[in-house]
Amino acid sequence: MEFIHILILSAIQGITEFLPISSQSHLILTTYILGLNDQGVGFDIALHTGSLIAILIYYRNEVNKILSLTNEGLDYLKLILIGSIPLPIIGLLFIDIVSANMRSVDSIALMTLLFAVILYFADYKQKKELTNLTNISIFTIIFIGLMQTLAIMPGVSRSGIVITAALLVNFSREDSIKIAFLLSMPAIFMATVYQSMQLYEIRNIEILNEHLLGMFLSFIFSYITIHLFISTINKISFTPYIIYRLILGIALIGFI
Repeated sequence: MEFIHILILSAIQGITEFLPISSQSHLILTTYILGLNDQGVGFDIALHTGSLIAILIYYRNEVNKILSLTNEGLDYLKLILIGSIPLPIIGLLFIDIVSANMRSVDSIALMTLLFAVILYFADYKQKKELTNLTNISIFTIIFIGLMQTLAIMPGVSRSGIVITAALLVNFSREDSIKIAFLLSMPAIFMATVYQSMQLYEIRNIEILNEHLLGMFLSFIFSYITIHLFISTINKISFTPYIIYRLILGIALIGFI
């Protein structure tokens, strides 16, 4: 794979994985528009690994609290464990159906537009009293976890749907992003394990230099994106991402 292709795919993974704009759909569309061959499962694993390392390092304080089993860490752990249960179950049941029927440009366009509108209403929904992570209920966590399963459909955005769900149950923007990022740790890890099992089945576990380069570049783009996303959200809200989704969805409809 040429360096420019590695750079483009790594940038798309790193930038879109944590923004509410769907990394999966951007990778599919980029491959389609540029006429690239499938980069292979091994390269996908490398890109996801880079993003996972970035989120673990950025949220190292929260990770330390979880490992130390502090009260706050236990709240995070409860969210991660319970909130992550629905995704592998729904994913294993429906991933083949989704892969066969929802990777087309028109399907991605529809999901991009639909969930832009839902995110808008969630972001501007009036909140009489904010929820916080210290009093989050099991039912709230299950709701967020179930909403996260919609991300198996390209165009939805895993981070976007988790943020939307958290906003709907009255979390602040900052806490909604934190919830999305905390749940991204097991989600990305599970995706990596699933892809690794696919590689093992075909006895193709060779690590290439392009995999290492992709992982490194994905890490760099992911870390920078996480920092900028969190530091600017109160200044700009989610409106720019909603507008971007609307423009992208309309453009895709015109592209069909």
